[in-house]
Amino acid sequence: MRSVLFVVLATGTAGLLPAADGPFKHPPVWKLLCSGVELTNLARDQPRLMKGHAVRIDLKAAGIGFLATPGNGDRPGETDGLKTSTFLKRHKLQVAINAAPFGPIHKYEEQEQDVVGVQVSGGKLVSPAQPGFPALLLTKDNRARVAAPPFDLEGIENAVGGFHIVLKGGEVITGDKSIHPRTAAGVSADGKTLVLLVIDGRQKDFSDGATTAEVGEWLKALGCAEGINLDGGGTTTLVIAGADGAPKLINRPIHANKSGTERVSASHLGVFAKPLPQK
Repeated sequence: MRSVLFVVLATGTAGLLPAADGPFKHPPVWKLLCSGVELTNLARDQPRLMKGHAVRIDLKAAGIGFLATPGNGDRPGETDGLKTSTFLKRHKLQVAINAAPFGPIHKYEEQEQDVVGVQVSGGKLVSPAQPGFPALLLTKDNRARVAAPPFDLEGIENAVGGFHIVLKGGEVITGDKSIHPRTAAGVSADGKTLVLLVIDGRQKDFSDGATTAEVGEWLKALGCAEGINLDGGGTTTLVIAGADGAPKLINRPIHANKSGTERVSASHLGVFAKPLPQK
């Protein structure tokens, strides 16, 4: 048995998603980060203060690719833990988020950890599926879907697991009503767009956090029909590459109750994309 502590992101087609009037204080304004990838900041003040960020990825854009945290070979555990910023820098990614739940929590990087639920990296199985833990599945040609176990992993290039499906067939699913920082992913009905979402929490007068139903509402308002709640809590982190390639922390994580502090995670999902043409 594992000893696991459950601890509870474009161009063309992405721009054609439905406008989001929904739960947000102001409609999202998308900023192009690189070819096929856009970023927006989100906020809400009812029923509580919530701040978040979303990355919208055009899955048909040239140069888009993905990487889940790879396995650590014959060493103990399934992966060696890294901060999300380290994962982005090490693999020269444009965007990275934390992904699947895991354990144990470590203070320092490069220590062995186990992933909870299925994880596939570069076509190689890192962690097997577990009953009750859904996943975001990505093929080599960037077809994305959210699914519940048992999984058909034939043709799956990258996969990361999560705690709950929060959006299915465009319908929000009520689940965990507790309020936490959240990390999530959603897929549009036409399968052409992937949205990666973080909502900060546990920070009074900044952002309190969200329920899983609220995560589903946000993903739906951002144009998704399917959605999954990934790992959250003190692990919730979104990082992008700056103009110099250095990691830039977008949200405000809260590891060990310290605002702005990243947690070492066993599982991440990263995005490769082509830089914008030089002006």
